[in-house]
Amino acid sequence: MKRHTDNPYKINIKMYASIGGLSVLVMIVAAICNDITDSLVSDIVKNLAFGCVASTIVAFLIEIGNIKEKNEKANSVYDAVYGDLQYQILSYVETWARLCSVAFNDEDYRNKKHTWIEWYEIVRNKFAECDDTRQKELMNFFNEQLIDSIDGIEKSLNQINSQRYMLTINEVYDESLRRILSDYRFEFYGVKSILKESCDKDQFWDLFDAIKLDLEKYIYNWIDIRHYNYYRFTPSNFYDKEEMLHAVQECNK
Repeated sequence: MKRHTDNPYKINIKMYASIGGLSVLVMIVAAICNDITDSLVSDIVKNLAFGCVASTIVAFLIEIGNIKEKNEKANSVYDAVYGDLQYQILSYVETWARLCSVAFNDEDYRNKKHTWIEWYEIVRNKFAECDDTRQKELMNFFNEQLIDSIDGIEKSLNQINSQRYMLTINEVYDESLRRILSDYRFEFYGVKSILKESCDKDQFWDLFDAIKLDLEKYIYNWIDIRHYNYYRFTPSNFYDKEEMLHAVQECNK
């Protein structure tokens, strides 16, 4: 899987190459001068330049180790902090498959595979086929399940917000990622309160139609979870390794 921020620390190769290259050049010039003039000064300069080259190589090797260690730490922090939000978003999109399987059990959806966008459309269309009494029952069930999913996303976003300083000093919180998180925060802000106010069915679908369109775009914009839009799953077996790998391949085309 790809990360939005992967191995943020880089070795300044140009600096080491410049120092090493300059030292080698000085050493060559000093060696030539020493052969011509047999000067003690040029011999000292040659030895100093040789020592500088050796020191540069040692410093470069040490820097490789330090950068590797810092990147491992940064990647661990990134996965630990952002992994929960990625899981909560995955849980939200999975909710639509679960709603379909439970609410419309007149058809066997348990073993059918669809993307979350397709599951959403199936739920919406099946809901429209129900009579008013059944729709009222479903609205209560939908609200309860969706509030739980959205609550998980909000808590995860708040947790990330409280850890911004740690993320910043570990180089895993930049302006691009801030905008991505802001999109999710904006999308789900206030949704729970609207659902708890028992909005009517038209308001409900207008709200989630808008969320579906935006969320599809926001998921695509975050490279870590871009494959969510391509992942086909069943309500009874959400974590399908083969389908997940296929989704990753599809989103990388």
